[in-house]
Amino acid sequence: MDKGKFIDQAQKYMLKGQIDKAIAEYQKAVEADPKDLRTRLKLGELYLKKENKVSAVDEYSKAAESFASDGFNLQAIAVYKQLLRIDASISDIYIRLADLYRKQGLIADALAQYRIVINNHEKQGKLGEAIDALKQMATMDPENFSIRAKIADLYLKSGNRKDALEEYSRIASDLKNKGRINDVIILYDKLLSADPSCTDALRELGEVYLRSGKRNEALSRLQDAIKGDPNDTKALSLLAETYIALNELGSSRLTYEHLLRVDPSSVEGGKGIVTLFIKEGDWKAAVEAAIPVVDKVIEKNGYDTALSILLEFYRNDIKDQQILEKMADVYRLKGERDKEIEVRDEIAHLYETRGEAAKAEEIEEEVEVEEVEEAHIEELPLEEHFVLRKEEAKEAPSEDISKYLTEAEVYVKYGLPDKAIDILKSAYDSFPDNVEVRNRLASLGVSIPGPVEEVLPELEEISLEVELPDGIEVPEIEEIAEVEVAEEAKPEEYPLSIVRKDLDEADFYIQQGLYDDARGVCNRILELYPGDEETLLKLNEIDEAVKAPASVPVSAPPAEEGAAESFFDLAAELDSEEFETLTTPPGMREGEKFGFEDLFSEFKKGVETQLEKEDTETHYNLGIAYKEMGLLDDAVREFKIAASDPKKEFDSYNLIGICYVEKGIPQKAVDIFKKGLELTGRAENEYASMNYELGEAYEQCGMIAEALSAYGESSRRSPGFRDVESKIARLGGTREVKKGRVSFI
Repeated sequence: MDKGKFIDQAQKYMLKGQIDKAIAEYQKAVEADPKDLRTRLKLGELYLKKENKVSAVDEYSKAAESFASDGFNLQAIAVYKQLLRIDASISDIYIRLADLYRKQGLIADALAQYRIVINNHEKQGKLGEAIDALKQMATMDPENFSIRAKIADLYLKSGNRKDALEEYSRIASDLKNKGRINDVIILYDKLLSADPSCTDALRELGEVYLRSGKRNEALSRLQDAIKGDPNDTKALSLLAETYIALNELGSSRLTYEHLLRVDPSSVEGGKGIVTLFIKEGDWKAAVEAAIPVVDKVIEKNGYDTALSILLEFYRNDIKDQQILEKMADVYRLKGERDKEIEVRDEIAHLYETRGEAAKAEEIEEEVEVEEVEEAHIEELPLEEHFVLRKEEAKEAPSEDISKYLTEAEVYVKYGLPDKAIDILKSAYDSFPDNVEVRNRLASLGVSIPGPVEEVLPELEEISLEVELPDGIEVPEIEEIAEVEVAEEAKPEEYPLSIVRKDLDEADFYIQQGLYDDARGVCNRILELYPGDEETLLKLNEIDEAVKAPASVPVSAPPAEEGAAESFFDLAAELDSEEFETLTTPPGMREGEKFGFEDLFSEFKKGVETQLEKEDTETHYNLGIAYKEMGLLDDAVREFKIAASDPKKEFDSYNLIGICYVEKGIPQKAVDIFKKGLELTGRAENEYASMNYELGEAYEQCGMIAEALSAYGESSRRSPGFRDVESKIARLGGTREVKKGRVSFI
């Protein structure tokens, strides 16, 4: 069949106004060549003229699907947009559009389509489908917290309180990590407005307030949480901590005591009581409370938690023998030998100050021996390390056994017999005939062949006096003391110096107006020092700075040459009525704009960042596809985005102006063309073309003199350009050349 003949005949019928006969001919042409998509689109256009929407939608849909399957995504997008002009209720088109935009890397546009899909699902009560669509949005824009918050909102709306709270908690955690504490507060307030009795939200919000220094607000929320669940151990711990921050020590004590009644094994409760005693100045009671808590924590391998409790004494200049011994034990268990030695030196110094010189000397000698042993091991070649234990067993068995037994005893003391057995088995491998090792293994239930002594000597009875290998000297005790004095101040000065540096960093952020970053630094300090007054004052300073109006207006950065009056102002465009029109789904009333303006606001804020990631070439080509389909508003939007690229700016202005002329608003076209002509660095024929378009826009405005001037400039830059001479003649102008200049009279 001759497709061309059918098309020719159809066009003849159209000239006569015989649309039905033209449709019949185009149907034959489509049957002859189903792949001719332009013919199919023309058939769809004729169906529209006859108001046959069903058939028109069918033809446009087939064309769009064919474009998409062949990889012509931009053409498919343009056809789907035309379909939505025909019938905006076809919900699956929005999903297809979103997928095509995503494939083209146009994330902002894809998100806009999902907004419409979710709005439609919500209105139809399809909350599950809305959540699925939102999850797709979240994968494309994981930093958009409004999308994630909407997911939580819909979980809550559908009665899925558990998933809603989990999602809110994840968002809050991410926001806290970014220092966006105010946003975390807004998030939980939003949840509580929907479910005021949600104790989990009350507790989490109370903690946020506490960490950000808002103690009274924290107290109110945590008290409400306790009313909902008096046995919520985390809420109780936070409430007690809040009371301490408010210096209400009696209330704090009552709260901690209740917490320990609810959960006697609570580490937070025990740790809190210790902190409370220290704050009250009753350090003996603090020590008595700390020892069982530390033992309990060590049994569960919580070495860092144990140290956090013990170091609280050190920070408050409380030098207690039991606390220091526990600290040394923990460092030994952690394998931090240098720190253990530092603490044992501190214990020796403590004995000296109490007049127990012999005990101090014994501890110092033990430390010296262990340091010498370790130095000796480090000096050996690598291959000799593997036979070291057997060789040393012959030379100095007592000191090696003492080391094993001491370490094993620490593990046993803290309820870690398996680790003690491992240590003793290592000792047995090196000293199979040693009675003390065999006895200790037997006491732990490990069967060892051979005789076993009934009595195990106390650790205090193990001699630390050894004969050292030749050539190894023990440093004088005075030298060790010097090291001790030099390093003794480190644990006290280090935390404060870090706080000072962090506050200096916060000052810098405040000076730069980066208040969220400054707040994030302060919150980081408060996690370690919740009651640090200087940090809390800094937070208040930040809040005041945010509230205060800027004293000096910030001037915009200087624009590049030739772009001082650049048309493309994204911020202004996003706030304009026109942009709202372009991004609002067809048929959606003002009050129905997606049902959550926060997401749209976040979307607008993210567009500028997103544009940096997106390909302006794609926006430009999509604009052309829209223009060909008669989707002029959509085309204008794409060209405006493409105009942010200097390489596309001139051509984008030209096409925007042409779109405005076709829309029947030549006044706007004139402004656009004039902006484009201010750009430099283009070819003469390009300026001639834009002046020609400017002349036509002036004509439509009835501004004949201005039109003649524009046409004259076009002719001057490119003589004989298109039909410019006939246009000048038609408008009554005459061409005159004088001294290289062209004028029209």
